[in-house]
Amino acid sequence: MAVHKKSVDINTVEANGNAKQQVVVEAKEDEDRDQWGSHIDFLLTSVGYAVGLGNVWRFPYLCFKNGGGAFLIPYIIFLCIAGAPFFIMEFSLGQFSSLGCIGIWNVAPLFRGVGIGMVLISVVVSIYYNVIVGWSIYYMGASCQSTLPWSTCNNTWNTENCFDSSHSELNLTFNVNESRRPSEEYWLYRVHGITESIGDMGEMNWDVFGAFVAAWIIVFLCIIKGVKSAGKVVYFTATFPYVVLFILLIRGATLPGAGKGIEFYVTPRFEKLANPEVWKDAANQIFYSLGLSFGGLITFASYNKYKNNCYRDALLVTVINCGTSIFAGFVIFSVLGFMAHDSQQDIEDVVDEGPGLAFKVYPEALSRLPLPQLWSFLFFFMLLTLGLDSQFAMCETAITAISDELSPSTRKRWKWLVTFGVCFAFFLLGLPMCMQGGIYVFTLLDWYAAKYALFTFSLCYALVISYAYGKHFRAMNVPFVISLFDIRLKRFVKEVRTMIGSDVFVYFQTCWAVISPLGMLTVLVMAFVFYTPAYYGEHTFPDWAQALGWVIASIPFAAVPVYAIYALFFLADGTIIERLKVLMRPSADWGPSLDKYRNEAGYEPKSGLELTHTAPQHMSSTEKYTIKDC
Repeated sequence: MAVHKKSVDINTVEANGNAKQQVVVEAKEDEDRDQWGSHIDFLLTSVGYAVGLGNVWRFPYLCFKNGGGAFLIPYIIFLCIAGAPFFIMEFSLGQFSSLGCIGIWNVAPLFRGVGIGMVLISVVVSIYYNVIVGWSIYYMGASCQSTLPWSTCNNTWNTENCFDSSHSELNLTFNVNESRRPSEEYWLYRVHGITESIGDMGEMNWDVFGAFVAAWIIVFLCIIKGVKSAGKVVYFTATFPYVVLFILLIRGATLPGAGKGIEFYVTPRFEKLANPEVWKDAANQIFYSLGLSFGGLITFASYNKYKNNCYRDALLVTVINCGTSIFAGFVIFSVLGFMAHDSQQDIEDVVDEGPGLAFKVYPEALSRLPLPQLWSFLFFFMLLTLGLDSQFAMCETAITAISDELSPSTRKRWKWLVTFGVCFAFFLLGLPMCMQGGIYVFTLLDWYAAKYALFTFSLCYALVISYAYGKHFRAMNVPFVISLFDIRLKRFVKEVRTMIGSDVFVYFQTCWAVISPLGMLTVLVMAFVFYTPAYYGEHTFPDWAQALGWVIASIPFAAVPVYAIYALFFLADGTIIERLKVLMRPSADWGPSLDKYRNEAGYEPKSGLELTHTAPQHMSSTEKYTIKDC
């Protein structure tokens, strides 16, 4: 009996020792990758990323252009059939695997190029997006002057065509059709010193250059410690815009003409819905506004704890984002209504889109208010915070994609250097937009960078998860269509259940498999059918610039077939069919990062895996996928 008791004690000690060792291993695995300091850090960062400049300067204009309140119909439809379903899918993929937008393609290594394409989109957009942050800093400084420089025509940069509509009684013989508002001349001739065309870039604009440097210094300092530092900054940057929007709404609603502006904003013109471009604009706005297929959502979710309810978070962020867009429309049009009333113009004559709304029209409206310096400073500070949140996400997407290629120890030691390298490289690439012709380059990039790739990449991961991920249907005695939806998609649904404890609503499952892909195909066709060449103002870019734009648009696309060809020839053995079978299946180390969750989700512990069929980011040049691994 004594011997038996001693044996039990030894086994108990061994079991306890193994358990402690397992805890230590898992704790080390958890430390290998950054984690959010708290759930609210993640939630605020996601809201800050989704709620960006497009909510303030693009959505109100699209409502004006596409039927007022009637535009909400296609907008909400695309939110329901594409925005929310894809948002949930991106959050779920990132959190389940604890990998960035490239690493998650361990789920189907043949399509790893889609992840690379997402990073390339974020790279191109972040290069020009931070220029907007620089412009906001520039205008913040100008707002501190005793007289706002865009409020009068008595400046050295003004031309004879400058027309101050607030003093129209002094200009009774002036030809308004040939005039420019002082805010427009300030934007064109003081901020940019604009040249005649994109073929003439002119000289470096050193004031804009200085603001651009300041913008990148702010970004670098805020993300130098990864999500832990960025997650604290967003406590201010994600909430402050709402404070300013609320203050501006209260102030705007008390101004004469505000009711007319709001009426113009919300009055539905249902005949516009017969125009396919209205539906294309709605889809574009949903994707740009929510940040779908940029890789940022996957990256942020990858730093979550495994058991976080990402399903709830995704629905919450999408509702907040779209609610903010609608709310911002009331803020913008209440002030524009006052501007139209004050200058005795129609609202159609004072509305502009994009940078024109933020840096020409709205500043002039604010200059007509009491204490204009205060309102202008608050407005541009709000633009700064809105831009920074989105910029953090896009930079972190690129940084994570690079860092995930490094070993855990190297990543932890040198991530700050990767962060500096990414910020400095993006800064150098953005310098042409600080030149006198920089606004043309900005417009070209904004026009072509992501318009087509976003829909294509969303289509790709919806089809892969719905129809390629899961058990091999040919080995099962079930009809083809049932197996595609019932077996393959249900694997992903089951894995999401292990994280959140409940099933995703069947409506969203149907969207992933059928409705969303069909919607993306339709939008892609419309985007090509209703293609419009890039232009700025009345200047349509020449053919060579349009061709350059198409090259920029094709770069993210090119990553998909290029990597697929590379994988087929260098990462798998056997016949082409055998290689395709291997590369369409998850790699051996796909799944949760911690062994206790791998067991729960039905995966082998990582410690017991043979890495001959391993994820590309952990693969040496001599390792290959092999048929026997599947």
